[in-house]
Amino acid sequence: MTLGIGYRVLGIGYFMDVVVFIIRLLLTVLLYVFLGAVLFVLWRDLRTSTDVPAVVQERKAELVVLSACDGLEPGAAFSLQPFTTLGRGAANAIVVPDTFASAEHALVSWRGGQWWLEDLGSRNGTQINDALVTVPTVLGVGDVISIGQVQLKFQLLNDTSPISNVEPRSHLEI
Repeated sequence: MTLGIGYRVLGIGYFMDVVVFIIRLLLTVLLYVFLGAVLFVLWRDLRTSTDVPAVVQERKAELVVLSACDGLEPGAAFSLQPFTTLGRGAANAIVVPDTFASAEHALVSWRGGQWWLEDLGSRNGTQINDALVTVPTVLGVGDVISIGQVQLKFQLLNDTSPISNVEPRSHLEI
């Protein structure tokens, strides 16, 4: 009788061991499925966040001298680079030989698909269409930039509209 009871207990214990093993196996499989799903979502999220947006092509532009001082001729044109500094100092991309201009007076830059003008803390300030520039300002076709006594007209290159007939628009501030 002892053998029979022990045999029964052994049968139930063996059955319980198999059930526990199957439950552990299912939980392990579920854990790996869950981790795989999490990794897939993270991978997909990472791919969509690293896709490079369409690059906005830089619009070629120039500054044309309207009124000048010694060393600059009216009508002279300066092509703009993505970061173009203006000022009296020789290190600037466009040297403005005016005593009212600071050594590093202003910056014209291409960012966010637009040309921007910002004053670099000059003593006499930078003006756009006779308004003082206090914050970075978007440039529009025909805008007139004043640095000291020098006036420069902003215009786009390869533009089909005649620049001389375009009225300067008021500046946008951000």
